[in-house]
Amino acid sequence: MNNYNIKLITHHSSLITLLFTAYCLLFTACNSGVNVDDIPVAIEVQRFDKDLQAAAEDTLALSVLRERYGDFFEYYNTGLIGIGNSHSPLYQTILSEFMNSHVVKIAYREVQQVFPDEKALNVALTGGFKHLKYYFPDMVIPEVYAYVSGFNEAIMLTDSVIGVGLDRFLSDTCSLYGQLDIPRYQQYNMRPARIPTECLQAWVRSEYYVETGDESTLLQEMIYGGKISYVNELCFPQAADTLLLGYTTQQLNWCKENEAFMWTYLLENRELYNTNQFTIHKYVSDAPYTSYFAQESPGKAVLWLGYRIVEAYMKRHNITLPELMQLDAQTILKESRYNP
Repeated sequence: MNNYNIKLITHHSSLITLLFTAYCLLFTACNSGVNVDDIPVAIEVQRFDKDLQAAAEDTLALSVLRERYGDFFEYYNTGLIGIGNSHSPLYQTILSEFMNSHVVKIAYREVQQVFPDEKALNVALTGGFKHLKYYFPDMVIPEVYAYVSGFNEAIMLTDSVIGVGLDRFLSDTCSLYGQLDIPRYQQYNMRPARIPTECLQAWVRSEYYVETGDESTLLQEMIYGGKISYVNELCFPQAADTLLLGYTTQQLNWCKENEAFMWTYLLENRELYNTNQFTIHKYVSDAPYTSYFAQESPGKAVLWLGYRIVEAYMKRHNITLPELMQLDAQTILKESRYNP
């Protein structure tokens, strides 16, 4: 655990919670044209963070925690915070040291202020995953566990669980993130309202994972990202595009105003079928802006183009979302007749 010298600076946690609740109402005030009321999905976020705090001080609570959270608990211990298997004789001592470390204590305290309960989160996640089950009837809907990791990971997945690092979603104005030297462009999406979309996107990606190798092209990455964004939009029909995409209003406006320019640039420079992974990485990785475009562009702007291509394809073809997810990128591009 890094010994960051950070201070607890209390922000307006009650206001953040109220704003998050308002966002949750938008997530569920659905007028999407589909009725999901009877879809048997109800997400109830389990507060692993609180249970872990209790287990750090109580051997009995530790055995209950191990039974309740199963494989997730062990993966959290070994894969995320790196303190070893819970069956180790020294485990409880090491866990107590971890929970009482400076950074984790601050993270835990802040999380309890911003997320005193999980009611609003349950509402937003349930609405999104009801839609997901509507469009993907055969998809397994995960359980959702909330954790604190000392500002390490935002999302952690197992075969049946989405873990949400609440300390990575405190607020885009949280001063702690600046003290931890987290880049400002990343801080923008470290807010409670992003949790539902981040969870749903991560789960869809895990269910429709695309192997990428040395021969994968920029177009394949674009279309894959476009598919994920398209699914996300249908599952949260009332959410603002800026929230779904993680763009500022200015960045989204830049994309709309420069759609033709970006597309022309990719065509003229023969980038769509580029297999150079370093170049592709610069186009699709998280960054303050897309390297080959203007500094006013968002990072990964080409994925927005991928979304536009997928959107154009779906306007012309009456297929299900599972069928869409199985289609290859070249077919989608050709049959979309995309021409900004």
